[in-house]
Amino acid sequence: MIEQLFALAQKKHIAELEVLTSESTNFSVQAYEGKIESYKKTNTAGIGVRGTHQDGTGYAYTERVHSSELEALLDMVKDNASLIHEQEPLLAEKQEGSWHDSQPDITEEEKIALALELESKARQAADVSDVSYAMISSGDGMRRIANTYGLNKSFRSNYSMAYLSVIVKRGDDVETDSSYYIGDLRHVSLDSLIEEAAGKARRKLGGKAVPTGSYPVVLDRRIICSLLGVYSSIFSARNVLQGTSRLEGMLGEKFFGSLDLLDDPHSGHERILFDDEGVDTRSLYLVRDGVIESYLHSLKTAAEMKQTPTAHGLRSYKGTVQIAPHRLQIPNGTQELATLFADMGSGLYITDVQGLHSGTNAISGDFSLAAQGYRIENGQLASPVKDITIAHNFFDLFSQPVVKANDFEFSMPSGHSQFGAPSILFPAISVSS
Repeated sequence: MIEQLFALAQKKHIAELEVLTSESTNFSVQAYEGKIESYKKTNTAGIGVRGTHQDGTGYAYTERVHSSELEALLDMVKDNASLIHEQEPLLAEKQEGSWHDSQPDITEEEKIALALELESKARQAADVSDVSYAMISSGDGMRRIANTYGLNKSFRSNYSMAYLSVIVKRGDDVETDSSYYIGDLRHVSLDSLIEEAAGKARRKLGGKAVPTGSYPVVLDRRIICSLLGVYSSIFSARNVLQGTSRLEGMLGEKFFGSLDLLDDPHSGHERILFDDEGVDTRSLYLVRDGVIESYLHSLKTAAEMKQTPTAHGLRSYKGTVQIAPHRLQIPNGTQELATLFADMGSGLYITDVQGLHSGTNAISGDFSLAAQGYRIENGQLASPVKDITIAHNFFDLFSQPVVKANDFEFSMPSGHSQFGAPSILFPAISVSS
């Protein structure tokens, strides 16, 4: 079908054409009160094309993957190109290859049984009053990128995940927390999942606010990952070109203290070998020892800024090319988390925040987030803390000296990007109650 599209594009005087195909199967099952509350299985497939006609680039897509749709698809490309008098470059190299990153999987019947078992066991844990989510999910997908310059690459991958969220209660005090496992479900420990989720929730019980002030703070790795997710857009070359990133003109400048920030597409829950423009991925330091070394580029932004493409041009078959990281991470530290508490002496260990969408500003860097966690007294984990707000500026925060723990972990996958970090000790963060 791709060869048909190329031949038809030539007849329609489309100078160059890129074809992105995608197909996926996703499964999820959720248990509640000993029954299956939700069961979903979806199959999706589509073709997205990008082509150059006259002096413009046009996009089109279809989910009716049939040869009868091809002519209408390319006519739509021409129509859209006539409305946009700007060309986007394609990868003008002959590159071919087919790869897979498939892990062992269990049957759907086994996944259903596993969800029921997870929910049942979680309800038996101490202080657990309800189970919000006991879910098993999995997915399998294949994508292919090809163009009229001879590019032809495909990649198939899958994933499996168990996710648990519980509510614990003592008297009138109620808290919630969660845990997850990504990998071969034949080896998942349900007991470990349950103890992690219930244990974290139990430790929050009895939390109280602390006096307003400035405190040394350890931010848990999950919060660091969340902040990276919010502020990663500052490294987008498109945002730099549009003047919506504070990093404009900052390449080569020491701006982030001693921070290292790496995008490693070959780590995380699945490898990313090439982006959605066909460019091969590689490990890339965006920041090294505080110095900004690179932006994230698509082919178009790299050409505009006369820089090397970084393989961060991403799109679905339905959409246009966007820019986002693959596996953005702060590398692991060398010290135990307990050592960070000892170095702190007295302060706060923040484990949860809320309001990431409403309480952050990616342009100014300011954030103000509802938070909870624990007091640290004499270097030891002490009483739980809640009903507080932490506030700082992302740029200023990471211009401070930081000390990293050795508890690196990736966040739960959400969309294409995944973020990883250890817990980090910061000298001072404003806290109000």
